[in-house]
Amino acid sequence: MNTELTDLSAAWAPYLQRYREGEWRDRIFRDLLADDARRMGSGSTILDIGCGRGLDGSVLLQRSIAELADHYIGIEPDPEIPLADYFDETHHALFESAPIRPGSIDLAFAVMVLEHLPTPQCFWDKLWESLREGGVFWAMTVDGRHSFAQASRWADRCRLKSWYLNRLHGQRGSERYEDYPVYYRTNTPDQVRRFAGKFQSVDCVNLSRVGQWSSYLPRPLRPLADFGDRLAIRNSRPGTLLIIRAVK
Repeated sequence: MNTELTDLSAAWAPYLQRYREGEWRDRIFRDLLADDARRMGSGSTILDIGCGRGLDGSVLLQRSIAELADHYIGIEPDPEIPLADYFDETHHALFESAPIRPGSIDLAFAVMVLEHLPTPQCFWDKLWESLREGGVFWAMTVDGRHSFAQASRWADRCRLKSWYLNRLHGQRGSERYEDYPVYYRTNTPDQVRRFAGKFQSVDCVNLSRVGQWSSYLPRPLRPLADFGDRLAIRNSRPGTLLIIRAVK
């Protein structure tokens, strides 16, 4: 199948504008999911891949998606993370090995998961198997074309990332998010097209704004990051976030 890869910057202009004006990414992504869930109507099965700690850290937003599903499934590979009681079904497992019935999922999504996949083809093949015909997958991830991804990959390989984040934001898992290994192997539109070749369409859109990654730097360096953001926006270079919508 020839996968159609498009850029939905025009169609998603209201969401891009909300992000550019400073609204946090979790609410924007939730609204994109909710739009599709409502179009599917009642009786839908929704799959939350990497569901621990809520939707991008928000239990409230995750619950709002659960309320739109007839059957809400959560998958979390980290066995130390407890899962909320509003899931109808949960699995502490990698998505690739989770017991999801083929063709049973109407809507699936993953927030900040794709950058952690060492073998993306296995993930995309499992998605294809799990979704019904016409089923939709949404992802929000770090755009591999941005310098943040390059810096993150370098820090991870040098085993400096956890030490750095502990000093900047506090202890892993309690004061800040868990920093799992990163690979960025399905984090650009070209990479996604290669791995999602079975899907009938794959739409990608990049989100950018000033201050999008400055919190990962010490305060004295943040004005430099903001200057870089302004320069990148002026020259139409990718921002830090990539949103993907794939239809089986």
